[in-house]
Amino acid sequence: MRSRRIIEAREIVRDVRDGMSDAELMKKYNLSSKGLQSAFQKLVDNRIMTVQELYGQRESESGDDTMIIYDMRQLPRYLLTVVVPVYDDARPQQQGMLRDITEKGIGITGIQARIGEIKTLAIVCGEYFGGNDIRLEAECRWVEHDPSGDSWQAGFQIIKISKENLVQLRRLVGTLTLDTRSAFSDEDLE
Repeated sequence: MRSRRIIEAREIVRDVRDGMSDAELMKKYNLSSKGLQSAFQKLVDNRIMTVQELYGQRESESGDDTMIIYDMRQLPRYLLTVVVPVYDDARPQQQGMLRDITEKGIGITGIQARIGEIKTLAIVCGEYFGGNDIRLEAECRWVEHDPSGDSWQAGFQIIKISKENLVQLRRLVGTLTLDTRSAFSDEDLE
């Protein structure tokens, strides 16, 4: 029989509002990702927090030197000319579409995420190259949620990608974007 832990709602609410990432919350409260999602659901169900507070954009006040890009137009954005499916590797049923790509990240529609959440994403590109899906690790940097249509848009910063997947990503971008320039330099994303 599993014992139940009691977490003070006001404490976790304060931490979320102070901008703690999912990883920090899981460590502090000794929760799995499933346990954290359950805690979030209880906060929403009991009207302690709104979905927008949990999944909305928060500014980091940690003072670290991590660059948070609120206006993605600061980097060249490569718009795609075709639909490219993307899915969360941990939850393949959670699928979305690649919206755009920059030198350091990707924009996605249709996949629910939280700021600070790290996901392993798979870009389905076999249709274009006959190869494997491109897998990369990315951190969610911004989220927009439209509750009326229950649509999600999120921007992810690429934090880890294998050399093989990087080569395939460069080919995909070169093939599918509206911009004819090379999307990545050799030093990027390594």
